[in-house]
Amino acid sequence: MSMFIDIKYAVRLLFQSPKFTAMTIGVLIGGLSISLFTFSFLYSTIYKPLPIPEGTTAKSVTVYHNERFRHITGYEFENVKNDLTSFDEFGIYENANIRVSVEQSGKNYSGSYIRPGFLEFSRVLPIQGRVIQDSDLLEGAKPVALISYELWQADHQGSNDILEKTMVINGQITEIIGVMPKAYRFPHSSQIWLPLTNEYFNDDPEKSTSYFAYARLKQGVEIAQAEQELGQAINQIYQENVKLYGLPELNKTVQLMTFQMAQTGNDGNIVFAFLMLISWLILLLACINVGNLLFARTIERQKETAIRAALGAKTKRLVSQLMWEGTLITCLGALLSVLLVAAVLDYTEVVLSSWLPNGGAFWWHYGMDSETLAMAILFTLVTILLSTFLPAWRSANQDINLVLRDGTRGAQSKKSGRFSRILVTTQVFLVAVLMLIGSISAFIAHKFINMEMGDNYQDVMTARFTIPELKYTDQPQQLALLSELIERLKSHPQVVDVITHNWMGSSAISLDGHEYQSEEEKPKVDTISVIGDSATVGISLKAGRQFTHNDKLGQQKVAIISQSMANRYWPGESPLEKSLLITVNDKDEKVVIVGVVSNRMNASKMFGKRDSADEIYLSGLQFSDASQILFYRVHPDTKDRGEIFYQAMFQTDRNIELDYEVQPSDKNRNMMRDSMRLMSNITFGTGFFALLLAMVGIYGLTANAVAQRTHEVGIRRAVGASDKSIIQMFLKQGAKQLLIGLGLAMVLFYLLAFGFHKFTEGIFPITIYFMQAVVVAVGLSLVVMFATYLPTRRAVKMEPSLALRYE
Repeated sequence: MSMFIDIKYAVRLLFQSPKFTAMTIGVLIGGLSISLFTFSFLYSTIYKPLPIPEGTTAKSVTVYHNERFRHITGYEFENVKNDLTSFDEFGIYENANIRVSVEQSGKNYSGSYIRPGFLEFSRVLPIQGRVIQDSDLLEGAKPVALISYELWQADHQGSNDILEKTMVINGQITEIIGVMPKAYRFPHSSQIWLPLTNEYFNDDPEKSTSYFAYARLKQGVEIAQAEQELGQAINQIYQENVKLYGLPELNKTVQLMTFQMAQTGNDGNIVFAFLMLISWLILLLACINVGNLLFARTIERQKETAIRAALGAKTKRLVSQLMWEGTLITCLGALLSVLLVAAVLDYTEVVLSSWLPNGGAFWWHYGMDSETLAMAILFTLVTILLSTFLPAWRSANQDINLVLRDGTRGAQSKKSGRFSRILVTTQVFLVAVLMLIGSISAFIAHKFINMEMGDNYQDVMTARFTIPELKYTDQPQQLALLSELIERLKSHPQVVDVITHNWMGSSAISLDGHEYQSEEEKPKVDTISVIGDSATVGISLKAGRQFTHNDKLGQQKVAIISQSMANRYWPGESPLEKSLLITVNDKDEKVVIVGVVSNRMNASKMFGKRDSADEIYLSGLQFSDASQILFYRVHPDTKDRGEIFYQAMFQTDRNIELDYEVQPSDKNRNMMRDSMRLMSNITFGTGFFALLLAMVGIYGLTANAVAQRTHEVGIRRAVGASDKSIIQMFLKQGAKQLLIGLGLAMVLFYLLAFGFHKFTEGIFPITIYFMQAVVVAVGLSLVVMFATYLPTRRAVKMEPSLALRYE
């Protein structure tokens, strides 16, 4: 009965102060919504169980090379699969971009090359047709495929005779042997499943292709035990072939993880922890603001609470009375937050489905679920504890005599005054830190969005593919195939020019006339293998010449260097005809410099300047690899730009393996810029929200603190104090809290800025950090002073006679 009375009393108080109620609920909705959305999004992306039967037991197998994230090779798989005792199921697959041709055009789909047992591993079988069988893997077998339910409905209108139809897949007429259930996209976002035939396997560990692997452990087997068994088996096979095939010396280990974690390279825990820390910080800031406002309300009722305690009310009863107002506000704010987050998650699902070409991973389903609701309850309980219980408990345990003596006539007790000052200082510190970090993030985003990369990919298409090494076993054969493909592309009337541009990693160089005591002393440069004119992608020639068809195997090995490299190692002289040694594939190669090209932004120095790192370009006819990245520039009015490459590829050799869909070269860069722009907007919104929280919280607390000292203000005015002097007194007290909070934030910002400046090699001048600190300090100071000035100004406008009678 008493609880019902307390609730009625709290509801009446809330209706009596609609502005206070609306402001407090608004602050709570903001803080809770940001934290709840961050959790739900990250949980669904990284931790949510796979939406397939027995999804919790399905594991992705990752092989580490000296702790670097890699995959198992076909040679390793064939040699260990039959000897494992810890695994109930173990297999491999390959994700690929699959081209479905329709007359003179076509469409790309995400797909997977799989072997028997793959679909059984997912515990999902076709709703029509059959699975991949051993007979489908044999060389010369009829091409077959399974398709997704969505592809069946969209491209074949749900035809009942689908198993009698064929599709032209990767240039081959392929028989459809099955249709998978609705929404099935395992292992990631596949819509077509093709057999991983035996021709892709060979007995050469040096050339064996890497594959994704999956596993399910036997009952009772620990993950660590399985990792050790498989890791030792793979490493033993590798070590046996190091000297035999001249493989790099390294140690191989194995880690089993969820498919969700594997997509992050096992960095999901770090990402989750960092972003949740930011969201918890925002929630803490919201709790402090709500706590400020509710604490100010308890200050108004201190005298009432003290009288109740003096009359014998128990602490538990007093806490209950004081808590219900905040509890009702928190619960209402949490309910509205859940509704808001549910709507935003549904919107996120729609946006990602339209933004990502294949809708993303099949387990990326965002919406209100039981885990999100459970976290909402946890966030609500934490908010009630921090924002409601602590102020109520502190007020209920006050010194009765002190409050009855100091709390009359509108005076503020010393303890409550000290506590409110600590809250304001803490809030200033948190808001300043968020704004300073946000300002750095905004500058980074602005830098990326407007970065001059030193190249031009407008009207340029990119194709990433692999030459089948089993068919083209040596370098001359591979180069002949590549040259034929390039010539077919150049012959198209809409193609301006073609270039291959393959990054070979960072290589050590040795300059003539320099002595190096160790490999570590040798300069490192980014090495790119090129066939064609660099002007195709906007890199202009500064001196010398481009590569020609004569720069081939058996001829003098040549190189083109960047302008930054020429200035760094041959200042004031021409580097042309100079020679140097460069380490390529663990072998020192002597090359002669025949050209100098303009600088471009180096991926390894993305936070630096364009001339902070060097590039050396080698002739792709002398240094080549089976994996190729090809760019071709087309005329601006060209339509069906991707189809140009597909037709040339299928005419050259339909066995060429596309790694990704042919796409505009600036697509990923534009997506990166869009991501940075989104990050900038989020950062700005977070900083603005934090500043708004600061203003609301500080204003509410200061207003009530001033109200508690209205009697004091009246006495000061009665004895002759001017309005200006009283306002200055309150502003000085506010400035003291401001300086302490800002000072601590600036110390932390100095440490962060120093580390960031060193990491980015001075991408921003030091004055930028100084300006950021000044702008944040001035902006936050104005907010705090304004929030202090308004209630003080209102208090001094009250007539002294009314102020002296104020309770």
